[in-house]
Amino acid sequence: MRLLKLTAFLSLWVFFFALAAMVHLWVFILGLPNRWKIISRVNRNFTLLLRLILNIKVTVTGDEGQMERGGYVIIANHVSYVDGIVLGSIFPILFVSKREVKSWPVVGQWNVLCGTIFINRQKKEESGSTVDEIARKLKQEANVLLFPEGTSTNGEKLLPFQTVPFAAPLRNRSIIVPATLTYKTIDDKPVSVANRDTVYWYGEMDFVSHFWKLLGLHSIEALVTIQPRIECFHYADNSAGRKKLAEDCYNRVLGRVVEKETIDEEDEESIAEQSSKLFPG
Repeated sequence: MRLLKLTAFLSLWVFFFALAAMVHLWVFILGLPNRWKIISRVNRNFTLLLRLILNIKVTVTGDEGQMERGGYVIIANHVSYVDGIVLGSIFPILFVSKREVKSWPVVGQWNVLCGTIFINRQKKEESGSTVDEIARKLKQEANVLLFPEGTSTNGEKLLPFQTVPFAAPLRNRSIIVPATLTYKTIDDKPVSVANRDTVYWYGEMDFVSHFWKLLGLHSIEALVTIQPRIECFHYADNSAGRKKLAEDCYNRVLGRVVEKETIDEEDEESIAEQSSKLFPG
């Protein structure tokens, strides 16, 4: 089964590599606007078929709204590279990845064709150019997927959101769509500490061996909860505004909407203590 899935994946990847290159050529020759909006739809078709190969069943709750229009920023919790497959199969999106991926043979070129936005976390002075690129692609009506935690985790806690990526949606006065991603079952068994690492990928886990194990799974069930949207025009376009926006997005992904005016001092300590628990146990 693994070899069959791997063959299907590689065949699909080669086909879409060629397709993405042809779409770029077609857009250039015809002088079409919104190149990255078109590419985001190619990305969705690829991830949808990849999801089918991996037999990932996804249930979506909440208001998906008019995501086809584009220009939205989708944010979510992050536990694995599988998250991109799940969310990318639902929304037409462009991905954000670490800078190192761009230099990987073949894979780097593939990501460039797919409009991936590369972030150099080691050089903060380059954050401005990253924000500019996100803003440009949002203006071309492409949706951008962000994982504001900045890394994947074991899912036990939601890490504090980095504020820099929120500069782009603030500048564009975009709408942010928070989503909460939960893996419910793996091979028809509830996700637990014992089996979660067959899907979750974090820390120093090796990608190749993990992906090989993933190919051996029969089925995965995931739940995507679309939380209430956040309109960026309510926030100041400065560092304080980014911080407040990041805090509000954090609460939305947790499924909580905290009205500051209604919190008394006694409640604040309780909220702070529980705020990072994504899936309370």
